[in-house]
Amino acid sequence: MVPYKELFATGQRFDGFVKTGLPAERTAMQHFADRIRRPGELSTATQQRLTAIQGTYHLLIAGEIWCPDCQINVAAFDYLCEVQPAIDLAIVSRGRAQNTLQAELGLEKIAIPLVLVLDEHFRLIGQFVERPQGVVTDGGEQALREYKMGNHMQDSIMEVLAMIEMFEKQAV
Repeated sequence: MVPYKELFATGQRFDGFVKTGLPAERTAMQHFADRIRRPGELSTATQQRLTAIQGTYHLLIAGEIWCPDCQINVAAFDYLCEVQPAIDLAIVSRGRAQNTLQAELGLEKIAIPLVLVLDEHFRLIGQFVERPQGVVTDGGEQALREYKMGNHMQDSIMEVLAMIEMFEKQAV
């Protein structure tokens, strides 16, 4: 079994992750971080759902700063942690994820970002892979263009939030 807690401890926090990038990568990351924080970007209903979370959770993210999907979604998940301090995140490299997670999770490859949603005891309760499902299942070029502009960051947050809410309902 993968020691998620140990792996989480080796990960970087958002600011440290951003510092590893080239200037253009840091700029892109900052753009998405600023965008999700704009008033109205995250709906009031989603913010209320986030603040209603009862437990403590961890997001173990496999990602790389050069990856556009990581730039978008890691920025979104950092904001999720800001809105709900009972959730924290740590980012490990794709290579580390391939070495420690790929076989355990039964994955053919590590698509990034790979976000493992862990409970307070670092047990796996769900995963988010690469893009929000609405963008993946729609598959249209328009949806992909909007996603790449950052128009689906709330969808990414809502997917992780739904996993946590489902876990909390089952725990009751």
